Amino acid sequence: MKKPNMLEFTKDLTVAVADFYEYSMAEANLLEGISGKQSVFDVITRRMPTNKVVGQFEHQGIKYDQLVKRDFLVNAGLEQAAAYFLEGTGNQRIRNFMERVQGVTDLDFLNWVETFKFQGDVYAMPEGTIFFAQEHQMRVHERFEEAQVYESLLLNTINPQTNVATTANDIAEVVGLDKILLEGGSRRATSPQSAIFNSRAARIGGFNASSNVAYGMELEERVGGTHGHSYVMLHPEEYSAFKAQVNSFGDKVCFLLDTYNVKEAFETSLRIVEEEGLNHFAFRIDSGDLLAQARWIHAELAERGYKRDSYTLIASDDLTAGKIKRLEEEGADIDKYLVGTYVVNPPKPVTAVYKLAAFKDEKGEWNLRGKLSEEFSKATLPGIKQVYRISGEDGYYKKDVVAFEGEDLTAYLDKGDAIEELLIPIIRDGEQVYHFPTVSEISQRRIEQLSRFRDISNYQVIISDAVKAKQMEIMQEHGFKIEGGYTK
Repeated sequence: MKKPNMLEFTKDLTVAVADFYEYSMAEANLLEGISGKQSVFDVITRRMPTNKVVGQFEHQGIKYDQLVKRDFLVNAGLEQAAAYFLEGTGNQRIRNFMERVQGVTDLDFLNWVETFKFQGDVYAMPEGTIFFAQEHQMRVHERFEEAQVYESLLLNTINPQTNVATTANDIAEVVGLDKILLEGGSRRATSPQSAIFNSRAARIGGFNASSNVAYGMELEERVGGTHGHSYVMLHPEEYSAFKAQVNSFGDKVCFLLDTYNVKEAFETSLRIVEEEGLNHFAFRIDSGDLLAQARWIHAELAERGYKRDSYTLIASDDLTAGKIKRLEEEGADIDKYLVGTYVVNPPKPVTAVYKLAAFKDEKGEWNLRGKLSEEFSKATLPGIKQVYRISGEDGYYKKDVVAFEGEDLTAYLDKGDAIEELLIPIIRDGEQVYHFPTVSEISQRRIEQLSRFRDISNYQVIISDAVKAKQMEIMQEHGFKIEGGYTK
């Protein structure tokens, strides 16, 4: 009898999470005798995703999210990506697969598959950094074969976490700093590992805690949660279910009101509060008209003499930034929000790519490369570049400049301007050189960065003249007609 396969993501599978072409290119280079070329790859979002939810519209009786293009993204996923570089290596298991299943016979390639290890450099934006289209989040320096085999790993780690962190920021900006945001998206995640990644990314984006126990274990953080509808339904009536919860949690009890009838559950809860002499208790409302329910609960409790600080009101029910904004603006007076589906599953993905930007030829000279496309927005910028953030004497950010590493920026500066390099060393010669901050510290970086933009919707990102000239040169070399200069 075949036992079920958990398909667990283990360390020996790390660099095997790859499209086969990432390995077949390495094999082709080895067979051709051109392996080992020093190369530079960029992780870059070429255009802003149109996935910020700003409302809903209805078409033929079906409701859809109203989406707009984002103004910025919140960088996330770097720590896990760095771990892959530091700990993901070729091994015997991958070699055996290539030989037995893929039918590979070339010994040079099989030996490489078994023994390769990342020994290059990684430069990246710290997590929590606010960034924009055409700005690369990461720059990888390594021999071509080793560098490109990490493509799938990087993108399926950085893209989703960046997306969730940015979406979480949408919600955090609506709620403000005085409310509790609890991420509860484990049941809506695309995989067990993505559930942990989502919890982490939501925390970076402004959530205070997660409900995911595995996440809490990995990061030594307390997680939240009390009971669900099934617990209430397990008991003969709500009274015994709620009574059992009080026995377990005391003053920290949370009564889930909407299993059957909200008003009846409310009355049952208060009966138990009086019987047990609780000094504090909480309600969670999870369906129906949350605004009307919240107003009714506050009014009833005030009429019966309960002070506002004696209870906590929690709202859930597939909340979005829009729903929460309405609750906040129209007097629901919610203390905590439990958000799952729409923070861990933004409506469209972030689609950063991993593209070659430069390589050294046999003479030791750098050849600069950029992907071209008839759809110009899919093109990538050539060369070894840095993202420079310029701030004025008042400390506010003025502009970003994407330029070649070490390029003279005088033409883009005013007197008194300060320059910050957003890509910093993370790994050098295969060794870690960066101290990774906690998720709370990363979230604080996000807050501090956002406070330094005056008008982020119209923030200027400049591609340097030198980079534009090189891209134009490459386009002309490959037969592209240049209309109006840089843009096609």
